[in-house]
Amino acid sequence: MHGVPTLSNREPRQGHPAAPDAYAAMGWIEAFSELAQMAIAEEDDENLRRGYEDELLRRAVYLRAAGLFDVVEIRHPALRAMLDDAR
Repeated sequence: MHGVPTLSNREPRQGHPAAPDAYAAMGWIEAFSELAQMAIAEEDDENLRRGYEDELLRRAVYLRAAGLFDVVEIRHPALRAMLDDAR
């Protein structure tokens, strides 16, 4: 059983003012991607899959507001439909 991915705790690069924001954004995208893959792959435990989907949809609100889905296409049909329905 997998846990819900957490945001990355990477250290930002020193000397670059945008690095902390870039690392935080990358952590959100990585966690979203992991959750999506786990939700798609989970076939045995319906409650676990729903938990992944709930967390995925919670995070999608913020990623949509940041404009991620304006530049990234979700190719998995079920995942795309789930995100489109949640608008």
